Amino acid sequence: MNLFYSVALSVFLLNQPALAQDLLKPASPAESPDIDAGPATEMVSEPVMRATGTIEALDRERGVVTIAHGPVPALKWPASTMEFQARREQLEGLAVGDAVQIGFQSEGDEAAIVSIDKH
Repeated sequence: MNLFYSVALSVFLLNQPALAQDLLKPASPAESPDIDAGPATEMVSEPVMRATGTIEALDRERGVVTIAHGPVPALKWPASTMEFQARREQLEGLAVGDAVQIGFQSEGDEAAIVSIDKH
């Protein structure tokens, strides 16, 4: 019996480095969320900003909507009129003059619509 315990203990102790190595391996990176692939979603910034405004122009072919929006305090943006990238599907049912609430991500001086809803 003493030999059995010695062998069992040896096997247990020899397996510990292998288990420790598994714990030290970096976890496989989680895939980044894909909002819906397309030019309007190439930017990756956090968090999603919110603003309200009025649609001034729509260019469905280019995937661009021009919105006169209120201030965005989190970005220290004053009220202004600017272009936002958007997917064609996001622009369906919208028209110039519509009051909207938008969720967007920005990087530098570019912004992409994450969500857009008529108000």
